[in-house]
Amino acid sequence: MKIRLVYTLFFASLCAIALLGNKNGRASDAKAGNTGAPGDEALPNGTPITCSGCHIASPITATMSVSVIDSSGNAVTQYVPGEKYTARVVITPTAGVPKGYGFQMIALKDDGNTDLDGFSDPGNQMVNNYKIATIPNGRTYAEHDNISTPNTFNVVWTAPAAGTGNITFYAAGNAVNKNGLNSGDGAAVTTLKLTESLNAATQNPYAGKIGLQLWPNPASSVLHATFRLPGSGNYHLAARDLSGRTIWETVQQLPAGEQQIEIPVSAWTPGIYFVSVSGNEVSANVKVVKH
Repeated sequence: MKIRLVYTLFFASLCAIALLGNKNGRASDAKAGNTGAPGDEALPNGTPITCSGCHIASPITATMSVSVIDSSGNAVTQYVPGEKYTARVVITPTAGVPKGYGFQMIALKDDGNTDLDGFSDPGNQMVNNYKIATIPNGRTYAEHDNISTPNTFNVVWTAPAAGTGNITFYAAGNAVNKNGLNSGDGAAVTTLKLTESLNAATQNPYAGKIGLQLWPNPASSVLHATFRLPGSGNYHLAARDLSGRTIWETVQQLPAGEQQIEIPVSAWTPGIYFVSVSGNEVSANVKVVKH
């Protein structure tokens, strides 16, 4: 009972702090992530701290959804690496009459729950009603810019590089009565998982710039990688499976010019992988098949 009381008092104090004003977004005002994502703000017992905990539902209640829309206006369940999309957040009141809306959203790579940082700042909050904010731990969120009258937020999002694997969007939202308090508002949280499209191009555009080639492809024992570097420095070479898990990597000091690296693949499970070269403004990858 004492432990429960401590958590209750701790959570109440957080809500009291929130009263100081989060109308410009939790990441902007409180320097916190409250989407319910792994690694976001949580109670000492690990329970995520989201909008639903402080904004007490009734008389306003709400649900919310996240969808990712391609350039043709279609909702997708798979992303094409490097493509630009609209990550759409909709907060739908189910009771009461809200006077405004707010949200916070982040997209994480499932393997390791790392921030993809793919949201773009529109630069015109009066029209787009959202902004991008980074908190001290380095995570970047899309969130409302002041209380929004529209209940829909269309966030520009660029898909990550090939080989990232499955990703998940985490979002929290409010439907508020604008009484300056947390009481009487409705809040909700949701998630959306996307898988990487296997029908996407076998390499990203930068692979062509450095002439990144892999052979034999498919490979069975040893994979040869050739490429040319614009400058000397430390370069990270890695191979990842479709879930984004790193199965091989090396960091090498390489000179400018033509390179040839041998990659042992005999221990890899048969399937599809992405081999990448990154460092010194180079970021290239190519898809390879292991027999």
